[in-house]
Amino acid sequence: MAEIYRAKTFDQDGHAHLVAVKRVLAHLAEDDDFIQMLVDEAKIASLIRHPNIAHVYEFARAHGEYFIAMEFVDGKDLRSILEKCRGYGQPVPPQHAAWIASEIALALHAAHVVTDVQGRGLKLVHRDVSPSNVLCAYAGEVKLCDFGIAKATLSRVHTRTGVIKGKVKYMSPEQAMGRKLDHRSDIFSLGTVLYEMLTKLPPFTAANEMELLIKVRDARYTPVHELEPDVPPALEAIMDRALTRSRSARFQSSEEMAIELKAFLADYAPGYTRSHLGRYLRKMFAEEIEQELRLLEDYVIGGSESDGDLGENLIADALGPDAPYSKFTPIAQSVEAAQVQPRRRLGTPLPDSPDSPDGPDGDDGQNLTSASTLPGPEQTIDEGGGLPDFDLHNAETKILDKNRDAPVMPPPSGAGATTRGRGGGGHPGSPGGRDPQDLDPGIHDSPTLILNKDGSKAR
Repeated sequence: MAEIYRAKTFDQDGHAHLVAVKRVLAHLAEDDDFIQMLVDEAKIASLIRHPNIAHVYEFARAHGEYFIAMEFVDGKDLRSILEKCRGYGQPVPPQHAAWIASEIALALHAAHVVTDVQGRGLKLVHRDVSPSNVLCAYAGEVKLCDFGIAKATLSRVHTRTGVIKGKVKYMSPEQAMGRKLDHRSDIFSLGTVLYEMLTKLPPFTAANEMELLIKVRDARYTPVHELEPDVPPALEAIMDRALTRSRSARFQSSEEMAIELKAFLADYAPGYTRSHLGRYLRKMFAEEIEQELRLLEDYVIGGSESDGDLGENLIADALGPDAPYSKFTPIAQSVEAAQVQPRRRLGTPLPDSPDSPDGPDGDDGQNLTSASTLPGPEQTIDEGGGLPDFDLHNAETKILDKNRDAPVMPPPSGAGATTRGRGGGGHPGSPGGRDPQDLDPGIHDSPTLILNKDGSKAR
């Protein structure tokens, strides 16, 4: 339905923000019902303020095109995680599966109980809970997204009786039969997602869609313990209850399911936090993370001209005047071009660490202080800051003994001194060419002074 981009925008103060942009495909932009469905999606998502639901910033029409700008989640969707697990031949570990499912359940509960501005319940049903709509960040957050086919009382586009929307293998039996849905349909779909995390396989598979609909309708699946004997029985029991064909036998709220999952997690993996999931994902996608960082380095934010047409936000009435980033600008008005600096390889020690190739015992170290932040040859610091008309970059570096003001001069060129890229003098163990044994061990506690070229102290 759309092309998806990672984009950078700037607020009215010039601060950069990463967002995800869904640009509707041209042929779909001509379908009024489809556009109205997307407007409803954006309005619905904008009403649900919850940390486990990806936030929508705007749905706009500009230059004859439509796009949704929403929260960017730096991570992978659950579908990608499951594909990786299948490649490894290992399911998602039970503690991570329980955490992900519990966070989705909390997101669903927030959606199910959301009200409009008058306090009336919207009776929202997501209807498309599936791995591709679950985003897992490298920091461990889990977010539910894509309310594109969600059904709520505010929706002006109604589904005809018997028309089925959603991904069939993650549907509830009542959804597969085209019946009226309530929030418990989402709980069943969450059960199918949990099943796939624990077994690497969806609970319902078939050769064609009609056979698949029949299997979903009957809600018959291979028990988890037959596929993965190591799955804890308590977690399997939670999943089985969510996948019950009878709605009255399921969890009656997604919050209830979340509580059960959190209780299991507290018993199975005490002290588990989202950082555990984050470490698991960063290790799993280490190569992809580095590739993505390199890709980002190829792009520079330019100061191109803009015609100032930011389009029309079609959900402005739902967002309200205080919505985050409600006044986007297409480019950084205060910056002509942003230079993208090379990033270090993941796992490479930072400069100055003992095992760093650029650290104290290496060569070609990098000066991490930007020259633009220091006074240059023609710059002065304002009154009270000292150093008026002081050329810091051309001043000599000298080391003072602790008990006297006379500087310890470095050896002349060719006397064993080594010029370092980091601005240092000789070898760390022998500043000024002196024997390390002659140095006062308190030299590291001595005050650091800046001297003028004539050796006098700078003000």
